This record gives sequence, C-alpha cells and structure tokens, in this order.
Amino acid sequence: MGLSKMQHHTARSTEWILTQGVADEIAAIAQGAEVVLLDRAAHDALAYFYAALEYRGETAPRTERERLFTLAATQLPKCHLLLATVLDESVPVDSGHDYDPRYRRLVDHHVHQLLDRDDIPHLRVHSDPDSQAHIVDEAVRSCLTEALV
Repeated sequence: MGLSKMQHHTARSTEWILTQGVADEIAAIAQGAEVVLLDRAAHDALAYFYAALEYRGETAPRTERERLFTLAATQLPKCHLLLATVLDESVPVDSGHDYDPRYRRLVDHHVHQLLDRDDIPHLRVHSDPDSQAHIVDEAVRSCLTEALV
C-alpha cells in the first residue's frame, strides 16, 4: 500500500490499520465466523504510532491523537479477551521486520501504558511456557463461555 510502518508510522498509516482491522472483522462475521481472533487489537496500532512519534522525537496534533484514540476505543466493547504480550528482549526479532531494539521497547511501553492508563481489562502474556499455557487455557475458556451465551 505504500504506507509507513514500524518506526515510520504516521496518523494515516495508523488509521488504515485500525479501519482495515474493523473491515476484516466485519467480513469474517459476515462469512459466518463465530469467533474472530485478531493478531493486533486497535490499541496496539495506537501504541505503534505513539512509539514511532517518540522514536522520531515528534508529536502529533492533539486533535489527530484524539481522533485515532476515539476510533480505537470504539472497538474495545467487542473484545471478550484481550492479551498483551510482555516484551522479552531475549526472543529474537523476525528479520523481515524493519525496527530496532529501542523501537521494540517503546512499543511495549506504549501498549502497556495505554492499557493501564485506561484500565482496559487484559491478560499479560510472558514468553515462558507456563504463561503461554495459561493464556491458551484462558482463551479456550473465553470462547466456550461466549459460545454458551
């Protein structure tokens, strides 16, 4: 698409990610999906944007930040289980990604800051096998609970 990614994120690329995620979810439901798993929640896109701004030493206009935040916030009521990975710098980065360790830390910081600041219910996922097994159990339990409703 030619849109900026990772530490080069802009308001435009963030808006595209947010709206494309919404469109993909709607399409999945329209095709009969009962459960939709998202790789990235709406607030994740905001975290990448805020991290990119900090990485570049820039700020976005308040109206732009508020607009993107409002757009992301409209998606939260649809989430039944939100997972937030905790950065483990010992896990190598996929070489296909164009970002560095500093940007990676900034994204992690902004993800958790957004979730904590707005008191958004979520479970933290660590890289250890016990944490991952617990999260899989929670995800299955959430799906089964929602299926019974």
